[in-house]
Amino acid sequence: MPLMLVHKKPSRVFNLLFMKKLICLIIGFGLSFGLADAQQSKKNLNANLNAFEAEIQKDIEGQKIAGAAYLLYHKGEVIRLKAFGYADLATKRQMQTNSLFRLASMTKPIASLALLLLQEDGLINMNDRLDKYLPAFANPKVLVKQDTLLGVPILQTEAAKHPILLRHLLTHQAGFVSQWGGTLGGLYLGTYPDVNAHDLTHFSNQLAKLPLSHEPGEGWIYGPSINVASRVVEVVSGMPFQDFVQHRILNPLGMTATKFFLEETDAARLTTLYAPDGQAGLRVLDPGTVSSKLISGPKVFYSGSGGLVSTLEDYLTFCVMILNDGKHQGKQIAKPETIALMKTDQVPLSINAHYTDEGRQLAEGFTFGYQVVRKETNKTLKRKGTISWSGATGPIFFIDPKEQLIGIYQFQTQPHSQVGTRKSFADWMIKAVRPE
Repeated sequence: MPLMLVHKKPSRVFNLLFMKKLICLIIGFGLSFGLADAQQSKKNLNANLNAFEAEIQKDIEGQKIAGAAYLLYHKGEVIRLKAFGYADLATKRQMQTNSLFRLASMTKPIASLALLLLQEDGLINMNDRLDKYLPAFANPKVLVKQDTLLGVPILQTEAAKHPILLRHLLTHQAGFVSQWGGTLGGLYLGTYPDVNAHDLTHFSNQLAKLPLSHEPGEGWIYGPSINVASRVVEVVSGMPFQDFVQHRILNPLGMTATKFFLEETDAARLTTLYAPDGQAGLRVLDPGTVSSKLISGPKVFYSGSGGLVSTLEDYLTFCVMILNDGKHQGKQIAKPETIALMKTDQVPLSINAHYTDEGRQLAEGFTFGYQVVRKETNKTLKRKGTISWSGATGPIFFIDPKEQLIGIYQFQTQPHSQVGTRKSFADWMIKAVRPE
């Protein structure tokens, strides 16, 4: 009798067991690869941040800065917060992550939001004429020709073809004279021999007497326009600028360390502001003591262009609110459409919003508050849409909305062209989180 082979179908139970094992194997392989990727990412993160920190130490040892602190925020988490060196060299007081730094022009985004909140309230429009609120700026004159006679400057001007608009204040397109651009820096400095001795009204009225460097809206010169915007806030809101900022921005965000001026009790956390001494060292510009002008000086000029003092974590709070489209801990500080204006370019594409435009790349625009990357170049690793700014006293920051990445680096040396870590900061932070 021939042998018969009977093929028996696997039972349903066997099939289920087999599928479960197969799924477990697939998940196991996925977890292994995911864990390996996570370990590699962490290794890359630590390697880049450690390398950056080594560069900070070099800047400290080379007496380019006394000390510094920085943080890196990524996708909802602070992944590095550290301080180095000294807040004050004379006393060897250590720099802390909660030390107080002069923000200088990193004040500008906060002041810009103040003006935008008035638009959100329906009280103004960014396309309104400036002279609607500040009549002193009616009938501006534009510089046509500049000469000197026996050392005395002679300026030929003509009536401006266009009015200054509120939007020009926030994008630095008004054409105001400036120490940071154009050819009338000396005139600006001569107009304000002691800018801290007077208020925003005096500042704006004096500026209105000076010619413009270019037609409103037809150029870009970084200058004093945010102080004028701050005066508009006062006129429209009926409140002192500092009170409006406190009530509408700082208090809702819980930014208790952020102030225009300080009390004696703040001196223990205040960093000393230094300048290069010309002999490979540092000299004091403003001490981190009760003698600081922020504590003992006149408290009348509440500058939206550069007056605030803050800490790393306080400033991060503002940046995270911007990143999250105006929301902070469930509260809407500003409408998403208002914050969108602070993230999108507001300058004509034919104008580059930077001190220089090497090769006419037109790579930078300006929002209502920030410089923004229009297109990626080999100058930086910042991707398109990254917003950023910095301060004359040293601090610098950037926000990459797509990557949900924020970097803030603070030190106190002015000028700071010799500080290599300031130039490389953003690239180090971006390399730390970007896959190799």
